[in-house]
Amino acid sequence: MTSTTLPGVRGYQRFAITRSLSKALTDRLLVAVFVGLAAAGMGFVMGPMYLALEDVLADLLEALPESIMAIAGGVDMATPAGWYTGEVYSIVFPFAVMFVAANAAARAFGGEMESRTIGLVMATPTRRTRLAVEKAVAMVAHVLVATVLLSLGVWLGVALAGVDISVSDIAAIGLMLALVSCTVGSLAMVVSVVSGRGTMAILVAMLVAIVAYAWSSFVPLAEPIADLAWLSPWHHYIGTQPMAQGVDWLSAGLLAMLALLGIVAGVYLFKRRDIPA
Repeated sequence: MTSTTLPGVRGYQRFAITRSLSKALTDRLLVAVFVGLAAAGMGFVMGPMYLALEDVLADLLEALPESIMAIAGGVDMATPAGWYTGEVYSIVFPFAVMFVAANAAARAFGGEMESRTIGLVMATPTRRTRLAVEKAVAMVAHVLVATVLLSLGVWLGVALAGVDISVSDIAAIGLMLALVSCTVGSLAMVVSVVSGRGTMAILVAMLVAIVAYAWSSFVPLAEPIADLAWLSPWHHYIGTQPMAQGVDWLSAGLLAMLALLGIVAGVYLFKRRDIPA
């Protein structure tokens, strides 16, 4: 049985490189854990905060214009589900989880091309298809880590405050967040493979996410084009109000299909791309 020798690479480095799935899973995992813990902390305090503001919340929200409420997803924040959706799942932490996905995908492909470390991995017997799939699996795993930690924090906050939100409600919006984040991550994967640039891929993917958010939030306010809000992936994430109404399986299926198509395209393009030595 022959062994593969990597010139200039020590034994322990060779072991890490050839275990490509383990490497992909551990690379940038701390980012996912940090984002998940920060989101979990916010999710935890939102339960008690809702109880403290419950009596005055409806009056406060009535004074806000519709355009401001659209920023928070257009939900009724006087209800527990609307409160959590607007405060936790509408802007900051969804973008943070999307960044986890985009960062994991873009750095795994474009980042390693820029640093030329991917050439070391390609020198092993690992097939390109397997390598690309493993990196995509790692991206999904990082998204799940961040989403599960966030959901756990929300559940603890809900349990502490005793507000009317069920585990299935938390799971529903967590699923939709994971799906839309994987969609953004798959876009970053494609851009990074094509460009060979990790940072650029992150910027492009996050810019698309921002445009999708703005489209979903403000297009419904313009009556002539209100029906076009469905064109945004963000609409399928939060516009169906999964925490209040459960999973819209049509929207979930669409987001899953977009994420899968992006991953398949990224794998295909990676197989055909010239890898810098």
